[in-house]
Amino acid sequence: MATLRQKTTLALGLGFLCLVYVLLFLKPSDKHRWLPKDVANSTVFQLPKAALENLVIYRNLPVLNTTASRTNEQEDPRPSPLKDPLPLPSQSGCFPYLSELHVQPVPEHDCDQPYVTVNQAGRLGNKMCQYASLYLLRHLFGVRHLPTCKQVSTLDKMHATLDIFFKNIVTPVKNPSCFVGKAKRISYMGLYDKLYRAAARAWINTNSSVIIEPLLDTSYHIHDFPEPRDLFLEHRKLIHTLFKFRDEVMKNAVQNINNALKSFNATYHQRDFPIVTVHVRRTDYEKHMKKLFNLTQLGKLYYTNAFEFYKKRLKRPLFLVVSDDPKWCRENLQAKDVLVIASKISAEDMAAMSLGDHHITSYGTFSFMAALMGNGNITHPLTTNPRYNLVRCVDSPVFHRVPRSDKQEY
Repeated sequence: MATLRQKTTLALGLGFLCLVYVLLFLKPSDKHRWLPKDVANSTVFQLPKAALENLVIYRNLPVLNTTASRTNEQEDPRPSPLKDPLPLPSQSGCFPYLSELHVQPVPEHDCDQPYVTVNQAGRLGNKMCQYASLYLLRHLFGVRHLPTCKQVSTLDKMHATLDIFFKNIVTPVKNPSCFVGKAKRISYMGLYDKLYRAAARAWINTNSSVIIEPLLDTSYHIHDFPEPRDLFLEHRKLIHTLFKFRDEVMKNAVQNINNALKSFNATYHQRDFPIVTVHVRRTDYEKHMKKLFNLTQLGKLYYTNAFEFYKKRLKRPLFLVVSDDPKWCRENLQAKDVLVIASKISAEDMAAMSLGDHHITSYGTFSFMAALMGNGNITHPLTTNPRYNLVRCVDSPVFHRVPRSDKQEY
């Protein structure tokens, strides 16, 4: 029989071993951890003075007190009175919204009410932006909407394209007789500005934060390619509910990641390092960016800068690249901590991009929407070119502008 002293010694020994095990092997996950704030602050990129001055101009546009994020709503349920003059969307070029205001949605089957449709041209990224932009008009202003431009049909191009990859795409009403009359052509900003003005007037006139009357008196067709990125980021969680990848798409995306991680003896779900997903678009974009924005193609240096941005803030990040030009990526970017995912299906690339803990984007809608579908931080090329204003109004703690070169250039 063991003596009391022997039992006590044995118990203390086992307790000590358990403590050592906890300290050595059960460390918190590093997948989302940033480095200490003082370290991160000391590694901020030093931007040229001209670039900083432009950012100050861009990021200090006038906004309503009532346009703050819904997460920052006042505790007092009574709305603050609006003040004239209003900082209208058409004046600022941004998409503010009245966070304390609720507009009762017009029933989709109320065929007597005006409706809104949207242009459905473009590829996957464009169609996601069009679908989400239209949905936000209903969410914020209660409009009756349909994501098609000429006909109400389940074979509609937008619905057909999105339905292949996402399992929750809906067409609100499939009855053509419910969408009669010629819709007036308008830009997304033009319509948003009209609805914003109407909502503000209704708020002032009724002194109520609940608007019951419809805000539209005319049907409209949005003819351009809406992508209100500041509005999208403010409603990131809502966007997540609009697009749920089909199981097969997500399964293949995870498998593509796992294939890339074999050399690390890890899988997407079993790893001890953060993954930063990277999108590189090249094949058709050089002429497109030059024509639209007078911008040159992103080169190796932008991605190198973005890699360094995360390396200074994350512990042992691994960068996984999806691209329409994997050959260029392997020749210019691939390294021991930068791997290229081989995939020929755009939706699988988008799903893989969304699975990253953080994201590095290029300029296009595909890149932005893929990162938006994720949950982490997003880096975007910094440019002072006034013609490229798609992210000018974005002011989010998860959105970071990274220089595209040593000398900030167009």
